[in-house]
Amino acid sequence: MGAYSASRVPAADPASEDQASTPPREPVIEASAPAEPQTPTGVAALVKWAAWLFFAGGLVGAVLGIAGLHVEITVAGLILACTAGLVLLKIRADSSPAEETA
Repeated sequence: MGAYSASRVPAADPASEDQASTPPREPVIEASAPAEPQTPTGVAALVKWAAWLFFAGGLVGAVLGIAGLHVEITVAGLILACTAGLVLLKIRADSSPAEETA
């Protein structure tokens, strides 16, 4: 009964078929010149170093919280380590391939 109970779709108007057959025009986007690779600066190195320090501190805090059975310290350490890890991943994603080999 399922296939036969559906109502029929009315035939489309021939004028509207001509409009439907032509694809819509997409805007043309001109390619810009490629960006020059970023040179590492002292500030970037300092931020990366600080992120690694916070990451390690968060892991140490989580381990000490687990060892001392302190839930709040463990959660704070894990939040700190996860946030610093996300910052490090963002820094790595934004860096150019030439910086990774250096």
